[in-house]
Amino acid sequence: MEIKVQLQVSAKEVFEQLLSSIIQDIKNSTGQTIAKDKLSKDFSYEKSLRNHMGYDVTVKVQINELIQPLKYSATIENPKGFNTIEYSLKDTVKGVEITYKENYKAKSALQNWNYILISLIYSRRSKKKMRNQFAYLEQQILNGKFQ
Repeated sequence: MEIKVQLQVSAKEVFEQLLSSIIQDIKNSTGQTIAKDKLSKDFSYEKSLRNHMGYDVTVKVQINELIQPLKYSATIENPKGFNTIEYSLKDTVKGVEITYKENYKAKSALQNWNYILISLIYSRRSKKKMRNQFAYLEQQILNGKFQ
């Protein structure tokens, strides 16, 4: 999945919120408080997630790339495959253009085919959900809720 959105805030403001969310996720998952300047490529941590069947699964989150305030990429490894997410930010005259990419690679060919079929069915809904999340983020920044 890939989407592009234009927000009326700066790349720096969006990236600061992204980093704050990552730090909060690390704290919630590990109990450790990490300083923003300690986050870098190859930083990783484990966290517990509930899968669609209702079972807790331990996943490993690894930062692949972190270039402030331009790019963030991470891979989430679960027992069945790898989910890679990427945020690319570019300041424009109107604010910031964000390109969000998400890709899943299963460990088996059958699971890959299943993912491709499911993605076709849910693609529109997933993109709409991400656009709504970016719009919410923009409103929170504009309203001064994030500082």
